[in-house]
Amino acid sequence: MATDTEAAAQQADAFLAGKKKADDTAFMFGRVLAEMGIKVGDTDSWPQLMGRASLSGEPSLFLGTVPLPTVRKLIDALLYAESTRRSERDRGHDV
Repeated sequence: MATDTEAAAQQADAFLAGKKKADDTAFMFGRVLAEMGIKVGDTDSWPQLMGRASLSGEPSLFLGTVPLPTVRKLIDALLYAESTRRSERDRGHDV
């Protein structure tokens, strides 16, 4: 059985690993947003994006409050991507 110190160290390691994964994901998401012309840190675009982790190490992203024009831009991009995916899938079945 692990001592209290070992258990605390394992919990800290799990937290740090989860935080690193969340930070990496936040960084990559920020890069994707930048490619779309959405600037993270700009109050008119995307004010806050932050990687977080629970004490158990479960990573998550805090997206903050996103202005409606930015949300509409994301929705349009997602609809376009889904439409393209379906179109390519349908063409693949016709061949």
